[in-house]
Amino acid sequence: MRFRILVLEDNPADVELLRLALLDAGVVCELAAIDDGADALAHIRRCQEPKEAPDLAIIDLNLPKHGGLELLEEIRSSRALADLPVVILSSSSSPRERDSIAKLRVRRHIVKPPGLDEFLRIGSEVKNILADGTARREVSA
Repeated sequence: MRFRILVLEDNPADVELLRLALLDAGVVCELAAIDDGADALAHIRRCQEPKEAPDLAIIDLNLPKHGGLELLEEIRSSRALADLPVVILSSSSSPRERDSIAKLRVRRHIVKPPGLDEFLRIGSEVKNILADGTARREVSA
């Protein structure tokens, strides 16, 4: 299976670690990474047809211009993306943010781990989310 994953993350090193984690877990995917909240917001607004929608979004809460919570609210208010599975991958883990994201139906909130081995385990978590039937559609290889 080949999935489309949208990554909203401003740290290029974290994007590369995520690519490595997905590869290590055997997740076959197209990874679209956007590092700026304004660009991410524009991208989300363009994805209004189900065929344009990703299968999963991975969002950092701390993005420039528009934060992850604002982007998540935009996703949930979109007819085409309202049910999109979302994983929050952020160094932030305040109780207030956790309450906010819980209301926005996030599949998983992962605090960025400090070590490579822990970061690589994220690939397996993403693989499980995609495999458990919540993925929206498969992209042909």
